[in-house]
Amino acid sequence: MALLHVGSSPVVYTDYAMHDHNCYEIIMNVEGTGIAEIGGHEIPFSPGTIHVVPPHTPHRKHADLGFRDLYLHTDSLRRVGSAPQTPYSLTEPLLLVDDGCHTMENLFTILLGRTLLHQGKDEITEDLFDVVLRLVAEWSQHEPADAVVSAVVHRITESYSDPEFSVTDALLETGYSKDHLRRRFCQVTGTTPNQYLRTVRMNHARQLLQQKNALQLSIGEISQMCGFYDSSYFCRSFLKETGLTPSAYLKTCS
Repeated sequence: MALLHVGSSPVVYTDYAMHDHNCYEIIMNVEGTGIAEIGGHEIPFSPGTIHVVPPHTPHRKHADLGFRDLYLHTDSLRRVGSAPQTPYSLTEPLLLVDDGCHTMENLFTILLGRTLLHQGKDEITEDLFDVVLRLVAEWSQHEPADAVVSAVVHRITESYSDPEFSVTDALLETGYSKDHLRRRFCQVTGTTPNQYLRTVRMNHARQLLQQKNALQLSIGEISQMCGFYDSSYFCRSFLKETGLTPSAYLKTCS
């Protein structure tokens, strides 16, 4: 398996003409929302969307307000749990979505930086490339991604610490009706967008409370870091979600 090239969009494109490659292309969309046409399939994209395009597969992208990508070319992919020298063939385009930590985007960014810095590949570059292929293989085992729901999840996980963040605004940004997307979100995640936001905030609160003394944080500071202006409201929300007040939860961590 070989990393052939890593690159990024030199400008923000609104349309990229139909083309193909004699290798696999993994495209990490970092900006813009639109439609990709890959091998005759129309596939939506948004920030965090990943397209894996097989060799000799015509593809193009369009976004009215523009888009920007990171991408890499590889001569092969790999299976979950297989040795690096055991490639497999992909004949249909694959849609994946980056996780809430922007893991794939960060890997692409580091890969691009290292190839530019070292004017080629080194051992660390090869290791990072292998992690990308491992993640593609692992994520491809999951159910097909709903790109629109994943975009909302992406917005929530990157904005949960902002008290001004609005789930309604995040839903409207997709271009779909709120009610339709709420139903779709529930079907995919098993919960509502608002409950998903509360869960993310409370999970972060638990982590911060467990490290409260080490980080020298007050309850007020933790509430703000979890997206709450009012520490009293944060405490009531934490009690409702966990059955414990933050102070009581702290005792369980000692």
